[in-house]
Amino acid sequence: MNVVIVNRHVDDVLGGSEMQCDNIASELFERGYSVTYVAPAGDINKNYNRKYSVIPTQSNSRAISQAIIGQNPDVVYWRLNKHHFYGVAKTLNNKKIPIIFAVSHIDDTRKYNYLSSPKQSYKEALKAIKQALTSRLNYLGFKYVSAVTYLNESYLGSLPVEFESFVPNSVSEVAEEFFWHRPFILWVANIKKAKRPELFLQLAEKLRDENVDFLMVGAMMSKLYSWLEDEKEMENFKYLGPRSVAQVNGMLRSALMLVHTCEPEGFGNNFIQAWLAGKPTVSLGFDPGGYIEKYHLGGVAHDNADLFTKQVRDLIRDANLRSSIGQQARVFASSHFSIANTADGVVAVIDKVVSKNKLIDRVDS
Repeated sequence: MNVVIVNRHVDDVLGGSEMQCDNIASELFERGYSVTYVAPAGDINKNYNRKYSVIPTQSNSRAISQAIIGQNPDVVYWRLNKHHFYGVAKTLNNKKIPIIFAVSHIDDTRKYNYLSSPKQSYKEALKAIKQALTSRLNYLGFKYVSAVTYLNESYLGSLPVEFESFVPNSVSEVAEEFFWHRPFILWVANIKKAKRPELFLQLAEKLRDENVDFLMVGAMMSKLYSWLEDEKEMENFKYLGPRSVAQVNGMLRSALMLVHTCEPEGFGNNFIQAWLAGKPTVSLGFDPGGYIEKYHLGGVAHDNADLFTKQVRDLIRDANLRSSIGQQARVFASSHFSIANTADGVVAVIDKVVSKNKLIDRVDS
C-alpha cells in the first residue's frame, strides 16, 4: 500500500508532531508499506537519510498537492495542522485520494485560531484578523476528510468528521547520559509565547532557597525570549538551548521531575518522555487526557501559581513520594505509549479508509 505523510520533517524542525511522523513513517516502512514523506518548507539539498522517501517542497497548497499526487498514493496522512489544508484537501478530493487528518494541537479543532495580545498594534490586529479568516477557510477542508485521528482522548468528537479514532503518541527511549552538579528540575519545549517560559523562571525565583537548579531546554522560536540566552542574575536557573530527543531522555533520567507551563495544546511528547523515565510531571494548567490527575502522575495546579509552587516544593522535599509517583508513571507510560501501539492505531485507520475508498470506486464504476 502506498502512503503519503505530510508534515514538516523532524530534520528541519524538531517539534512534537514532526517526531511522531518520523516514528510512524519508519514503522510503516518496516511493516512493508511504501511510504513517502512530503515535507513542506524542506531543504531540497538535504540528505534526510531515512529508509522511507522524503520529498521536500514549497510550503503552499499547489506545491504540496503536486508532490502528493505525483506519488499516486492510496491514502494521505496529514499532520501539518490546518496550514494550506483547504486547497490541498479539495484538490485531493477531486482526484479521489482519501485523507486522514491527524490532530496535533487543540487549534486544529477550532474554526478560528490566531495569535492575540492585549497590547496589539494596528498592524498586529490586522495580522490576527487575517490569521482567523485563513483558519476558517482551511477548516472547510474537513468536508473532504475521510477520517480524523486524535492524540488526546479529550478531543474526540471535536470535528465534523464521522470516522474518528484515538491514536496515542509515542517516543524513543534512546538516551544519552547527562550530568549536572546539583539536583535539578527540567522544563522542555520550544521557546515561544504559548509555552509561557517566563512562568518557569518565576517558579525558580520562588524556590530559590531550595538546593535545586531549574534547567530550561528548547529551541528559541521567538525573539521575545532572546533575553533568556543571557540570563545570569538567577543562580539557580540555566537556559541550555535545544537538545535532541536522546539528550532530553538522558536529562530526564537524572532530573527530579518535569515541570510544564504551556497553554493547552495537543499531547506534549515531553510528558511521555518524563513518564517513561520514571519521573513525576507537575503542570501549571494543562493535563493531557486528564492522565496526571486520573493516574496520579504528579500534579496539576489549574493555573493556580501558589498551588503550582507548593506541588513542586513538596516533590523536591519528599524523595519517597517522587519515587512512588515515578514508578507508577513508568508502568503507565510503558503500557500506553509504545511506537507499536501508535503504528497499530494508524494502520487500523488506514485500512478502514482505503477499503471504504475502494468500495466507493467500484460502485461509481
